[in-house]
Amino acid sequence: MPQDTQEIGNKKNYFSEANRAIWLVKVPKYLGKLWDKSPSEMEVATICIQKPAISSEPFKVSLSLTPELMELEPDSLIASNHELKLCKTAEGTNLTVIFSTLDNEEPSMEGWITHKMQCLPVYNTQYLKMKEHYLRSAKPPRRVKPLNHIVKNYKPVSSHAHNKDDCKRKDGPKMLSKDNIMDLLFQAFGKHEYYTLKDLQFITKQSVFVLKAILKDIGDYNKDPAHKKMWELKEEYRHY
Repeated sequence: MPQDTQEIGNKKNYFSEANRAIWLVKVPKYLGKLWDKSPSEMEVATICIQKPAISSEPFKVSLSLTPELMELEPDSLIASNHELKLCKTAEGTNLTVIFSTLDNEEPSMEGWITHKMQCLPVYNTQYLKMKEHYLRSAKPPRRVKPLNHIVKNYKPVSSHAHNKDDCKRKDGPKMLSKDNIMDLLFQAFGKHEYYTLKDLQFITKQSVFVLKAILKDIGDYNKDPAHKKMWELKEEYRHY
């Protein structure tokens, strides 16, 4: 009889947190990796909940990383300020339950998921630097390929037609690297919000084919009547 009473008491402990509400938050990969490196006793972030002035509007929830967490990777460009936005979920979300286990014990209930939220970085100068650093580091590294034979270079005997075409290309505008073109585009969009492709070609002195390839990565092509056929930066690159 005492043994049965003890088993019933243990089962009750498994559901002691059944009424607790839990937020399920999806965080960026760089933030999840940084949290994995932090010690279990370290305070990694603080959450601030701001009550709106109008009762019909939702609460504003912000998340700020602690200086102790940022010191784990001092040389990395990581955004420290984030905001939590409520996701639109289907019916039945409140039926999701969180369980946890510790030291090979039976799972215990931690609570019910009441909100599903997404953690997004605040679009400021710090975030733009992090995004720009990520784009530049995403380029494939250069490799050295050894040659097993001697490469012969022949000098032209006379001025052929293709040599004349090369001279015309040299006299024309110089081809810049992708990094230099991106710098010119960011400087231009820092002055004005919208540009036509012809204006960007005049500013960068580059071909239409090269500009379109870069603008597809960092810009959006407008089709609305107000700014039709004009380019603007994507939302994650804007800082007006």
